[in-house]
Order: sequence, then structure tokens, then C-alpha cells
Amino acid sequence: MSWTSKQLLFLVAGFALNLMLLVHSRDDQSGFINIACGLQADSSYSDTDTGIKYISDATFIDTGESQYTWPSYRDESPYGSVRSFPEGARNCYKINVTRGNKYLIRASFEFGNYDGQDKIPEFELHLGPNLWDTVRFENPSNAYTYKELIYVPLRKYIHVCLVNTGSVVPFISALELRPLPNASYETKTGSLALVSRYDTGQTPDDGAGYRYPNDILDRIWEDYYSNLDDWTQLNTSSTINSEPDDPYQLPSLVMSTASTPKHPSDSLSIIFSLPDINAEYHSYLHFAEVERLQLNQSRLQYIFMNGSRTIGPFSPPYLSRTTIYSTNTWTHGPYANIKITRAENSTLLPILNAFEIYMVKHFAEAETSLEDVDAISYIKSTYKIKRNWQGDPCSPQDYVWRGVNCNYQDFESPRIISLNLSWSGLTGEIAASISNLKMIQSLNLSSSGLTGEIPASISNLIMLQSLDLSNNSLTGPIPDFLSKLPYLIVLNLEKNKFTGSVPVGLIEKEKNGFLLLSLCDNAHLSRHVSCILKKKLKKKHSFVIPKVVSIAGIFILLLVAAAICWWGFKRKRQHEMMKNFKPNWLVECEGQHFAYSEIVKITNDFASIIGRGGFGTVYLGTLTNETQVAVKLLNSSSRQGSKEFKNEVELLMRARHRNLVSLVGYCNEGETMALVYEYVANGNLEQHLSADVTQDVLTWKERLQIAVDTTRGLEYLHNGCKPPIVHRDLKTSNILLNEKLQAKIADFGLSKVLSTESATHVSTAAKGTFGYLDPQYCNTGWLNKKSDVYSFGIVLLELITGRAAIARDEEDVPIHICQWMCPKFKSMEIESIVDSRLQGSYFNASARKAIEIAMACASSTAIQRPDITVVHNDLKECLEIEMPFDITEIVERYDASSSSSVTMTSHIESQTNTSSLGMLHENSNSLH
Repeated sequence: MSWTSKQLLFLVAGFALNLMLLVHSRDDQSGFINIACGLQADSSYSDTDTGIKYISDATFIDTGESQYTWPSYRDESPYGSVRSFPEGARNCYKINVTRGNKYLIRASFEFGNYDGQDKIPEFELHLGPNLWDTVRFENPSNAYTYKELIYVPLRKYIHVCLVNTGSVVPFISALELRPLPNASYETKTGSLALVSRYDTGQTPDDGAGYRYPNDILDRIWEDYYSNLDDWTQLNTSSTINSEPDDPYQLPSLVMSTASTPKHPSDSLSIIFSLPDINAEYHSYLHFAEVERLQLNQSRLQYIFMNGSRTIGPFSPPYLSRTTIYSTNTWTHGPYANIKITRAENSTLLPILNAFEIYMVKHFAEAETSLEDVDAISYIKSTYKIKRNWQGDPCSPQDYVWRGVNCNYQDFESPRIISLNLSWSGLTGEIAASISNLKMIQSLNLSSSGLTGEIPASISNLIMLQSLDLSNNSLTGPIPDFLSKLPYLIVLNLEKNKFTGSVPVGLIEKEKNGFLLLSLCDNAHLSRHVSCILKKKLKKKHSFVIPKVVSIAGIFILLLVAAAICWWGFKRKRQHEMMKNFKPNWLVECEGQHFAYSEIVKITNDFASIIGRGGFGTVYLGTLTNETQVAVKLLNSSSRQGSKEFKNEVELLMRARHRNLVSLVGYCNEGETMALVYEYVANGNLEQHLSADVTQDVLTWKERLQIAVDTTRGLEYLHNGCKPPIVHRDLKTSNILLNEKLQAKIADFGLSKVLSTESATHVSTAAKGTFGYLDPQYCNTGWLNKKSDVYSFGIVLLELITGRAAIARDEEDVPIHICQWMCPKFKSMEIESIVDSRLQGSYFNASARKAIEIAMACASSTAIQRPDITVVHNDLKECLEIEMPFDITEIVERYDASSSSSVTMTSHIESQTNTSSLGMLHENSNSLH
């Protein structure tokens, strides 16, 4: 047989072998996890190019919406569907994996203009509680990208999370996991995020790169075109197979081609940008000789990293793979340079077949204790809890699950120490998995539909300090093991259906002052029913407390003449404005339009006045369906006028939120302009804070809840409305309280809409109320969101101290609340700062944190003030400190139920976390 015939035979045999391998590999997808995001539940499809079978993501996530890309994009991409996440800040996939095995994780994003908006998305991609990468696109027409990470999971699952950063709704097209040999891509610490992976021997005619089935590990090898003018390609028809124990398993198709310089004096130079100049990078350079060298030929080469020789001289082996990898922290700016040069005694120029660059990712954010995660995941599944329960329960702290509080300091992993599921619609029995929350100190399952007996598993919660099971339908005897919980000091079992007698151990602990026990409204208990009563605020439905503004007599005399002249002119001008005030802008709104005759009927001919202000008079009214409303009527002497009237209607018609007062409708008829609001029965916050000691005083917990409600409303105005809205006149008299003391922000006459979502400020004349006005805004005329944050800081100081924004000192000199606070804040004299009417019924840690938040908000410059979202989250932490033990109610209840004076010693250490305001907190061992 001739040499040519042998060659042909080998070629045919090699082709047949490759074909068999290809067919086999299409079926050998063991360990692959292929998730098509947004695909209809219980459906699947196989990609025509790779043969990879994709399944629906419906079993991996319970949030998001399925969307389909536009038909014009589907022909060019295997991703015809996406899952988008318009709701929630963080949405997470949970994927089961093999713990300790190495995986390549790939998240793919094919925008495909699925939403028809042609807006370029940007959002964050997280692995568990840690930032993996930010997903960005160059333009809508070329909006495809993917992120890869080589990662060794420490648990039997991973969370891949999409996080909304506030610009455009996050989405994802596919998630793919590929098992890798554990000996490949080794790192001492951290994971490897792909920067680039190129087959340098490909040419533009070869296509769009290679992946599975050519690469059995399904890495995507892209074409490297950067040096086409300076490089030339070498190739071989021989197969370059990896050894069975080769951890990299590089595809023969990639390794059978190589690049070499065109000119004898040249070298191979690779320049790439560094995503993070301070990070550590791993480079993997893959070599295989593709030419059979003659005896007088040699190929010896060096490798230089940013000018420093790293390897060499070395000679790539013939038809066999060699991978040279190095770890580097490049400090030469935003670019790195890898250069491969010919050694002095080499007859041939250097070659390179392929290369990979990875950035080391150190995921520092610890995941919640696995025991706690398993327990609360089961609770979530049992009770079908929605909320924001996505990803890790405790980490990162910005996305901690609602109702969950964690300890981050005392354990290697965060532990859940508080769970509040009150008013969550729970049904069925108390889940046994709750007993696996071994570090929990406070458990609140009140006000739901729980049935059955208190399970014996609760006895395992030896750290429990507060247990609230009130207002359910629990039955059976009260178990004696509750009296043996060593740290339990609050037990609320009110409003259930317990039977039998109260355990003697509980009675003794209550009698000796070691337990606050509440058992009232359990009709079938046979002995010793302790009923600790809550003090409730008396509801008042008439708030006729007009402000009396006194102006110095000399000032009146100076103005009176001008006022007489001006009145006639203003009256005429306002009449003309209202005539020309076209209601077209109101037609687009959803509010009801009332005729003047209807306003007269609603208010019973303006019979009941419930308030007065600069705008006019507010009357109590009743609609035909018996719903009470407040009617604000613009009068002819109004300082606010028709411009502010229009402004308020426009804003309230498009801004609807539970913590904003709701606009029912309006009247714009002739000279009559009126706004019809929901009636908020408990008046405004100023009235409650100015109440004397003989009246019901807001408790500390109620004050914190009002503050949280207010920040929630501001957060909606600042971040939920597009474009954002700045209220510009936030003060205690503009915060209304309903019958449940829920706060609602009112009076939007001075509010300002920022021009765009990205606008940082608007230049305008300073308006607002003295004492609450942002000093920087007064000086510069630049209004921004932080102006509202300043005003809220003043409101929060009023809530804390009970003082007005401007009050008079002992010498009858007006003093601003910030001026009064400064010396006390420096020494943190908590008892002298907090409203004395509260009589110390608060946790010091909670009060201290609230004070620090208020002072941060009231900083003199905007840059020093936190964002309202940060303030909202930090105030919720303040409230959570109080939640396990409602101290006001505890003190009142105990006084009501015991005739003896008992000193209580608590085992509690109030755990507080460092807030994003950089505040200091304390551990409190006292109930004051």
C-alpha cells in the first residue's frame, strides 16, 4: 500500500472515529443542567446546533413572568423565551447540585426586545448572597451576553439571583451548569469568572466559535480576530486527543489549529482590558505542536506577562496538549499584555492554540446557617409564604427576608434569631420545622388561622425569649414544657381555644415576676386566666384645631394698605386664571369629577370644619355610599392658588400608595376649586405629639411605625414614581394618621417632579415650611430627594423628643430642634433626648439607633444624608428591636395585672446590626 493510500485510510478512519464520538457525545449530557428561562411549564426542546435538551425553569423559581422575544430575533438565537422580574428587588433560582464538585455556571441573556420598549437593561447578577457581575448591554439591537463562573458549591444547592438596581426590569434567557473535573482550573481561594476564552487558530471563515458537542465540557470558544493582520494560522488534520486523566479535556477541533506571527521578527501579543485592576487573574495558555518538525527545526518560546518573563524556554509537544497557567495581579493600569516570543536558538516562530483569562472572585458574604435555611425553607413551603422570601434568608443584609431578623456577629454563619409571621394568613398546624430554628429568640405566629395543639417540638427552642401565638384557633392543653424554657419571659396565648388548666410552672414564673403571661379570651381554661390588657389609643373623630398665626401689629399696619389695593387685583387675576384653567389634564385622570352642587351636598352645606390651612378650609363630608371624606376648598384669599391646586391633583392622581393620602376626586367649576380626599380619622401627627400628659401619648413603638410608614411613602415618591417626585413640604402637620395609626403623607401642593428618572436635582425658588426646609436648598435653590430626607430628619427628631421643630427655650428664645440636639447628641444623653412622657418604655439600643438616623438625615449638606431607602431599612431594624418585646405594653400589662412591685431581670441581649449609615449600636440588658 502506498504512503498516499495509507494517509487516506488514516484520514477516513479518523473522520469515522470523530463522527462516532460526536454522535455519542450528543447523547452523553450526564451532569448537564440546562434551563430555558420563561419556557412553558412541563415543556422542553432540543437545540438544533448542539443537541442539548433544555427544560422549563418553572420548577426552579416561583416568581417572575414568562415572556417571548420578538420573532425577528428568534431566527438568530436559540433563546425564544425569557423570564422577567417586574416585581421584587431580588428574585432567585434554586438549583440542586452536588456539594464539593466543580461546576461551570453560565447565565445567558438574550434581550430580543421582549418587552417592546427598546430600552437597554442593566441589573445585577448574584450567586447566593454575593455579587457575581453586573449585566450590561451595548444597545438593544445587539443585546446578548453571557456570564460564566467556575465555582465549587459548599452546599447541595445554589441560588442564582437577578437583582433590580432601579433602571430596567431584570430578565434571563438560560441557566446552564456543567460539571468539571475537580483538578481543572484550580485556585487557592475564590471562584473564577470568565474574562475571555479564545481559539486563536480559528479564522473568520470557520464560523461563530465552538461549544458542545465539540467540547464535551461545553465551554464556548470564540474566534480571536484581533491580530488577523499580524498573525497567520497553522493546522493539522491529525486528531489531538486529551489523555483520559487530562483535567482540561480540550477539544481537538480547537487544539488542531494554532496562530504564529507573519513576520520573523514578531511575537504573539495579547492585550486585554481588566474589569478590576485590583483583582487577581488566572491565565491559561494552551499549546500543541501541529507541525511535524524536521531534525534541523526547533520551536522554543518564552512567555512574558506585562513585560516580565514568566515561562521558558519551552517547546510545545507534537499533537499533545500542554497548558501553562499563571496567577497574576496586574498593576500596570486597566490593560494587561501577554507576549509569546521566540527563543534565541529557535528556528521557528512561537505558536499559541488557545487561551483563557479568568478573574478571581472572592465571595465574602456568608450564607445563613444551613440548618436555619432548611428550616425556614420548609416553613415557606408549608405555609406558601410569598413576601420577599427569595435567595438566602439573612444575606446580604439589604435583602433580608421580611419578618426575619438575624445575628451576624456571634456565629460563623448568620443565624435566624427572630421570626414574625403575624397576620400572614397561616393555616393548619404549627410546622414542626420551626423547632429547627435553634437560635431563635422571638417567635410571633399571631393573628392567623393556626389550628391543633402546640407541638412538643417547640420545647427544643431553648433560646426562646418571646412566644406569641395569640389570635389563632389553637386547641388542647397548654403544655407544661413552656414553663421549662429557660429564657422565656413573654408568652402570649390570648384568643385561642385552649382547654384544661394552666401549668403550675407558668403560674409560678408569672407570680415571681419572671414571665409576662397573657391567656385571656380562652373560654375553656379552667383555672388562673391571666389577662394582660393592652392600652389603646382613644379614637377621636373631630379635629377642629385651627392654627392661630399671630403677626406683629406694626407689620400689619405696614401691609394693610397694600393688601387693600392688591386684593382687588388678585381677585380679578385669579378669576381669569380659573376661567382659563382647562380641565383637559384632568380628563386623563381616574379621579371623580364633582359638580359644585355635589360638594355642597357632600359637606351638608359646609357644616363641619375639621381643619384650616394656607390653601383654605377642610370640611367633613359624606358620599352617597356613606363613605366619609375630607373636602379641601380653595378660598379666594388662598396663598396656594390654582397652580398648586392643579399640581396636587396631577400628582395624587398618578401617585397612589398606602402611605399617601388618596384623592377621591375634585371640583373645578367657576370660581370653586376643591379636592376630595379619603377621610383620615386620627388627625395629623403634630396634634398627637403636642398632646399633654393627660391625653393618650404615642408609644415608642407607634412612633417608630409612623416613621417607617412615612419613609415607605417617601421611598415610593423618590424611587417608585417615574420620574421621581420631591414632596418639598414634609412636616408633622402633613402626616395624617388613620384609625390604626398608619401614616399617610398629605398636601402635595408644593411638590416637584424631577425632569427625568436620572435627574439629580431641579433648580427652583425655595418653598416649604420654616424649620423643615433643607438649608442647602435654601442657599442654592437646588431641590433634590435629599431635601425631603432633611425634612424627614426633623420629623423623626420630633417623634423622638416630643419637641416641635422650633420651640422656645427657658428664656423664651426660639431654638431649632437640631440646635437643641447637638450637645445632647455628642454625649448621647438618651434619657434627656427621648420624650419624657414615654417614661423610659423603650430599648436603649432602639432609641440610640433612631437618634443616629435622625441626625444623619438632618445633616447640613445633601451628600452627608442617606438615601430614603437606607433610612427606611434602618428604621425597620429599630422597630424590630422593639418587636419581640413590646415594652410599653409589657409595663402597662404588668401594672394592670399585678398588685405588687416586681423588678424584672432580663437575660436578653438586644442584638443589633451595623447599619448602612455607619451607626454605632449597643447591647442592652435592661428593659428601659
